[in-house]
Amino acid sequence: MANRKTRRTLALTALFCLSTLTACGEDSNTHAQPVNAPVEGVTVQLLNAGEGSAQPLVWFTGPDEQKVKFSFTQGLEQKTLVDEEKLKKQQAEDRAKQSATQSSDSSASTTAPSFTTESNTDDLDVPYDEVTMDLPLTTNIHTDGHVRTSTVTVGRPSGSNTERNEDVATAEGFTMVTEQNLNGRVQNRNFSAPESATDSARASVEQALTRMNDVPIIFPDEPIGVGGKWKVSNRIDENGTSMLQDIIYTLSERQNKTVKLGVEVKRRPATKQLADTDLEVLDVSSESTGHIVLNLTHALPERGSVKVTTTTTYGQKDSAVKVIQTTMAKTSWAQSEEKQD
Repeated sequence: MANRKTRRTLALTALFCLSTLTACGEDSNTHAQPVNAPVEGVTVQLLNAGEGSAQPLVWFTGPDEQKVKFSFTQGLEQKTLVDEEKLKKQQAEDRAKQSATQSSDSSASTTAPSFTTESNTDDLDVPYDEVTMDLPLTTNIHTDGHVRTSTVTVGRPSGSNTERNEDVATAEGFTMVTEQNLNGRVQNRNFSAPESATDSARASVEQALTRMNDVPIIFPDEPIGVGGKWKVSNRIDENGTSMLQDIIYTLSERQNKTVKLGVEVKRRPATKQLADTDLEVLDVSSESTGHIVLNLTHALPERGSVKVTTTTTYGQKDSAVKVIQTTMAKTSWAQSEEKQD
């Protein structure tokens, strides 16, 4: 049977990450100087070239700065599922083993077994809750003709966790610099927080930007027409679990340098064993909805959203108790409100 402490730790860790929107497990040093961020490898595969006139999709460089409001929402729900018939059978087997042991050595000191029941799994359940962080972003781009460098500067951050807004606002001025080739493949990326930012504010903004980068917008090398599809595959971290991800982009419309894309995301765990626990991943499923509008001269989507819901079942193959955790991650972009003061 899955260890009760392990399952409770899983719930509490996930709740902590949700309530603080910080990068759990990372060090909390505030970096005044730019710090290189890890860049995961990606693969890009053309699935369908589409119809009509096929043209290459590439990023351009425009002189105008872009202002956009980025929002990241993270949700969590956890339930404990008990197979009562299997549980009763396991309890009977455990009692029989204990009885046999006591009969063979009546003087032996034994401890009564602790059985999991439907009533005492309530404290393992986590009702659905979500938290949102809003980042007003300003982007600028320059290029040497081969590498496209974008600088994203964060305005005054805020979020639905209002108790933390004063703290997280200290990260205003946080920057992310990304070097990409013309199809969007990232070569280098770094983060830089203002010296006045608190550790928690820096970590919160960094996590939100990292989740934005979890869905990289990379174009295939081949020309593509309307209706064309391509797949971008990468690895991400989701609440401490390493996940393999496939993103299917569909070219819905193209007018000059304005592009509309449909987005479908599938995620699955990279390993079957949950790190530092006795739990295995027994099943996983994900569903998504997404669409984005791009101006190919800007660094970020103009508007749109991508929402991914992943349901993972943890446990042990022969256990009567399973932990079902559902996570939701939504990234969205919208036209910026009035300019920040």
